[in-house]
Amino acid sequence: MTDYEQRCQLAPAPRAVFFDVDGTLVSHRAGRVPPSTVAALAELHRRGCKVFVATGRSLPEFGFLPLDGLDFDGYVLVGGQEARDARGNVVFSDPIGGRDLDVLLEEFSARRRPILFYESTRMYANFINDHVRRVEEEVSTPVPPVDVPLPGHKVLKAIVYEDSLREDDLMRRLPGCKATRWHRGAYDIVPARGGKVAGMRALLDLYGIAREETMAFGDGENDADMLRFVATGVAMGNGDPAARAAADCVCGDIDDDGLARALEHFDLI
Repeated sequence: MTDYEQRCQLAPAPRAVFFDVDGTLVSHRAGRVPPSTVAALAELHRRGCKVFVATGRSLPEFGFLPLDGLDFDGYVLVGGQEARDARGNVVFSDPIGGRDLDVLLEEFSARRRPILFYESTRMYANFINDHVRRVEEEVSTPVPPVDVPLPGHKVLKAIVYEDSLREDDLMRRLPGCKATRWHRGAYDIVPARGGKVAGMRALLDLYGIAREETMAFGDGENDADMLRFVATGVAMGNGDPAARAAADCVCGDIDDDGLARALEHFDLI
């Protein structure tokens, strides 16, 4: 079923574990966090391990996700472009800037493709079509509002809703940015220096935890850097090829209690 028993040796017991949200904590097939995962994270806390999320979501989006009963010691948000402590205070922020932002603002206004902008507490699209509706429905997300950027507001991340055939067309004009795909019909754009690892470093510095004392679970292409960065990276059995290739090992499917069973295997719960 999995291969962590064959090829994954745990580094020294981690002091911090990072978890992606969509497809790792939250099953969109079942519309919930598996009960075994809820219990596993509570046990990690009981044993003194820091529990962090590392997600492409912003903190306001947690309000419509089925995350009740989960407590976190910190948040890596908006694909790593923001980090917050347990109380929600921003401890790191890295917005898109310069010519790259100018290009994205022009694309947003031109309405050649659906684009969603993320700020720290606000998200909005230039327009909505059926493709956007399908993508958001598949990740249990309401259709975002249509709005415009406000002067002085910082854009942390853009989501472009299109398949991979048109991705290079835009990215060639954004030399200071990189794209990571989290859905077959959508991808994130963040600064080239960004990604989840940037926000993770901020939280590790905040709590005085070494990289060698970390573990992470993820399932998507946008989790690959995170899984390579930590001492022990675990891809979900339902993960895409990029996540599985980047991980030290692969656990079971989210809907087969894969996360909890992996933590049990490593004697962490």
